[in-house]
Amino acid sequence: MMRTACVLAVVAAATGIASAESVNVVYEGISGNLGQTVTVSLSGGLFFQDGSSSHGVWAGQLSQSIDGVSAKTYCTELTQWAGSGVFDVVSLDQAPQPGSGMGQTKAEAIYKLFNGTNRGADVTTNAQAAAFQAVLWEIIYDFSGQESDLSVAGGKVQFASGVNASLFNGFKALATAANGDVTPTVTAMVNDTRQDQMRVVPLPGTAAMATLGLFGIASRRRRA
Repeated sequence: MMRTACVLAVVAAATGIASAESVNVVYEGISGNLGQTVTVSLSGGLFFQDGSSSHGVWAGQLSQSIDGVSAKTYCTELTQWAGSGVFDVVSLDQAPQPGSGMGQTKAEAIYKLFNGTNRGADVTTNAQAAAFQAVLWEIIYDFSGQESDLSVAGGKVQFASGVNASLFNGFKALATAANGDVTPTVTAMVNDTRQDQMRVVPLPGTAAMATLGLFGIASRRRRA
């Protein structure tokens, strides 16, 4: 049985969401999104929400409504199913919850991955989206700082099918690049009973950028 256990990056520009302490999230499914079903096996004390250790799950984009704004996210955990509810907005290193969070080393690897793919915009096919999500799960559950920690067939999270190894390795290289960009462009939404999500922090809208530009011009005129 395939369950929805993952997702992709925000495409809606809604700067208000990023600064909120909590948001109302409505899960809207996977229809029309990039991704595909993969077979995941868990070990090391990890289990899916139904108690099983192996499942076919969706790896790729999930559609959400966040405070009424359409968005896409990537999932931050495998042990709970996606769903609607009130989520707290936290820095990525504090997710997933419940728990103590992934920590800064893992969060920076994820920043490198998103920043190395144009904030996730370069992920444009079903196979890429599945491999991208697979690397995210590997970072969250298996990464200690070494590239060798990230493997399709090793560690606590293993992929029996559905993940292209070549694409996986390409994304892995970006996530572990020594000179990768660790600018925190990704934030997390957490809920104790629903699957936590991560999303790209929306860029300022065109109107906001125009306002900043006009403000700069006015400032220069005053200084003149």
